[in-house]
Amino acid sequence: MLFWGSFYIYIPILASYTKIVSGSLQAVGLVMGAYGLSQLLLRIPMGLWSDRIRRRKPFIILGFFFDGLACLGLIFSTSTGMLFLSFFTAGIGASMWVIFTVLFSSYFPLGQVVRSVSLILFSSRLSQVISNYAGGVIAEAWGWVAPFYAGAIFSFLGLLLANGIAERRPEKSSSASLKKLLFVGRNPMLLTVSSLAILLQFVIFSTTYGFTPIYAQQIGASKEELGILLFSFMLPSILATLLSGTYLNFIKQKHSLILTGFLLVTGAALSIPLVSRLSLLYVIQAIHGIGVGLVFPLLMSLAIQPIPLEQQGTAMGFFQALYAVGMSSGPIISGFVADRLGLSSVFILSGILCLLAAFYSWKKIQAAHAVP
Repeated sequence: MLFWGSFYIYIPILASYTKIVSGSLQAVGLVMGAYGLSQLLLRIPMGLWSDRIRRRKPFIILGFFFDGLACLGLIFSTSTGMLFLSFFTAGIGASMWVIFTVLFSSYFPLGQVVRSVSLILFSSRLSQVISNYAGGVIAEAWGWVAPFYAGAIFSFLGLLLANGIAERRPEKSSSASLKKLLFVGRNPMLLTVSSLAILLQFVIFSTTYGFTPIYAQQIGASKEELGILLFSFMLPSILATLLSGTYLNFIKQKHSLILTGFLLVTGAALSIPLVSRLSLLYVIQAIHGIGVGLVFPLLMSLAIQPIPLEQQGTAMGFFQALYAVGMSSGPIISGFVADRLGLSSVFILSGILCLLAAFYSWKKIQAAHAVP
């Protein structure tokens, strides 16, 4: 919870703050894209490195260190370039989430991968809900920069607690050469769910974490209401995340849940430009959150389910690095589109992409018969 709290405490205001500092929607997209860019570059190497040395704890400690460094950078950022570098550093810290999820899953029996992923995602989403709301309130009370200070404090506390982590090191594998570990990335199901995650993250970082707060400001949202806006997305998302891998685990046709989730996100994205009241925007964000919560834990669990335990760090690295393509390209492309075609075009583009993802998920995952 501290790991993601140190990041999401300032997410409600970051896009709006970037627009104040830089003055353009394209710069907002560029800064928001820096977070995904660093993860695109680092998540595969981190997963490989962790598997080869069979250690997880040091990477989690590094994650807290870079989260804190990013917060300090944001405090003193006065230009688009400084914001870009600081948010790039936040992405370095977030790259360690690859190791975090694999470590958490190692505490569970092999047959409970979906359950373990849902539980760790539930914890992260709960942190995001609390942090999103608190970030808006903090900014309203003490100014735009105050959430960055709060994030730095969370990072320091997390760094202290991370020293108490106990890990069970995987058995040394005879297939731990770099060439064989890279071969993991050719797994068909891993490639399928990674492609879907790219599209999902493209939409999330283009809308909810990117341009939806700016749209909300245009229809009258305050700093605190920006926090409520993300809260209305995250609370339904964590509930759907928990249900997706636990109480809904009896549903054998996981592709049906994934299809449903993508269709909900499609409808939410296309509806945003049609509303002019914050109350309706909150409802749309809730629908969006339910869709994401249904889809994401299933994609993540399917990414590592067919992979041997000693290579799951690598598999998760591939999955999270590939979906970072969406995290990076989504805001950058959407910022370019918004500057030229208007803010509404961002949501139309996201809706179309999610509709394509819904069709692709139904066709590929149903055909694979690779669900539990």
